[in-house]
Amino acid sequence: MGSPHIVIAGGGFAGFAAAGSLRGSDVQVTLIDTRNYFLFQPLLYQVASGDLHAEAVATPIRRILRGKNQRFLLGTLTGFDFDRNRVLLEDGTEVSYDRLIVSLGSTTKFAESKNLEKNAWHLKGIPEAENLRSRILLALERASSCPDPKETDSWLTFVIVGGGPTGVEFTCGLLELFRVLVPRDYPEISYGKIKVCLLQGGDSLLPDFPPSLQGYAKQRVESLGGVVRFHTHVMDYDGMKISLSSGETVLARTLVWAAGVSAPFLASRLPGEKDPSGRVWVNDRLQIPGHPEIYVLGDMARTKDGVSPQVAPFAIQTGQYAAQMILASFNLSPVPPPFLYRNPGNMVVLGRYDAICYFPWRKVMCRGPGAWILWLGLHLAKILGPRNRLLALVDWGQDYLFRSATMEIIRSFQTSDISQNNGGGKELAKDPE
Repeated sequence: MGSPHIVIAGGGFAGFAAAGSLRGSDVQVTLIDTRNYFLFQPLLYQVASGDLHAEAVATPIRRILRGKNQRFLLGTLTGFDFDRNRVLLEDGTEVSYDRLIVSLGSTTKFAESKNLEKNAWHLKGIPEAENLRSRILLALERASSCPDPKETDSWLTFVIVGGGPTGVEFTCGLLELFRVLVPRDYPEISYGKIKVCLLQGGDSLLPDFPPSLQGYAKQRVESLGGVVRFHTHVMDYDGMKISLSSGETVLARTLVWAAGVSAPFLASRLPGEKDPSGRVWVNDRLQIPGHPEIYVLGDMARTKDGVSPQVAPFAIQTGQYAAQMILASFNLSPVPPPFLYRNPGNMVVLGRYDAICYFPWRKVMCRGPGAWILWLGLHLAKILGPRNRLLALVDWGQDYLFRSATMEIIRSFQTSDISQNNGGGKELAKDPE
């Protein structure tokens, strides 16, 4: 009862890495999240493309937090009381802490257009991924029975915005889905009429990869039938017509936004400086300057050295480091040296039996089936829980061996429910105003 109390706000990679490192130590840990499951975000796009069931990428939090010094609290954060060292929840609950870890992830960052935020689809949570999959299947159904050729073309045009890992992987997954599904199940649709376009504001895909792998990714998207356009920004989208920075308009019923993220609103309620995207500047111990009891991790953190990518390895390393610092602050372990991110490498899967890998610490890069095997093995190892790994293996087996999408069901939904930006940080915390 007299042990220090550590509150972890957010059950993503950073939060769970911290909780795992504190398991069994002489502190009490409370992890707070509005979801009762841990989401393996890197594979969420495969839920949208029909390759995986949602259950394969979601693990119940209580199944993971089984340490005697750990507990889970389902709740929605609305703010902080720093004078009394408390976090405030939507239902009026106040939770006191001796040390606070804030790792609420990120939210989708749209361009300055309310129409885009309202009508574009995005991938920040399971409901959004499942609804996007339903939208894709619904588009095929509408196109298969639409008498108007112009409207049919709009149903069969799919635009993905953002040439980072999520945009590239989802584009390749979508093209693979259409290549199998349309000729087999939609004979009334001419496969050649399907248009999948990947728009990138910069001059290359996957900026964190070497130029040779960037070029290979572009070639792969195009070989699957996709179109890649560089130096192209989306200015507006009303659900039917896309307005581009070039002055062109594109008719498309489905636009998927994967062009960036920003910090959740609660970042603005933390003390300290913020960067233009709302991320919190932290010192080399991942603490807010002037508030050594508060650690900001993962996507919300911006380190002074500028090396703070919004990827899972960075989040995991910040979580492990914050746990070491917390234990050291109570004289339960030695004080670690300042935080230094070590990039383990980058991987992007490019559809069936193809991927690219880059390991900067050894200047090693690979592509093709060998890289795909590395990608597959790493992601299976990182998925939490044997049940989830088995589900992923079964789903992938069905996809790769029998060339059949795992999920081809259109779920019942309301358009207003799926066209709003209701994912990311808004799932983890709610603005009471």
